Amino acid sequence: MDDVLAAGHEPSPALLGIFLLAGLVALWCGVNWAFDVRGITTRRSERIRRKNADTWAAMGRLDASPTVFGTPGYLRFLGALMAFAGLVMLVAAYALWHLN
Repeated sequence: MDDVLAAGHEPSPALLGIFLLAGLVALWCGVNWAFDVRGITTRRSERIRRKNADTWAAMGRLDASPTVFGTPGYLRFLGALMAFAGLVMLVAAYALWHLN
């Protein structure tokens, strides 16, 4: 009787694959973004901040302060969150695999 009940509770390879692939991609992208290995993210955000500051100055709004959302520190924080989410997805895939 236990064999009949256990036969319907096999792990879904598609679900495990999705969790595993998404976890690996999120972990890879998050670590690259958090540590900013090549400096692409910080250079791009700095260029955008300077362009926006010039635009505001040309419009006569010298009191406009740049937002925190374009700073390299915030972008690295988002990368760390993405890496953490990737780890959570990998742990979920591992748990689904072991729990069947």
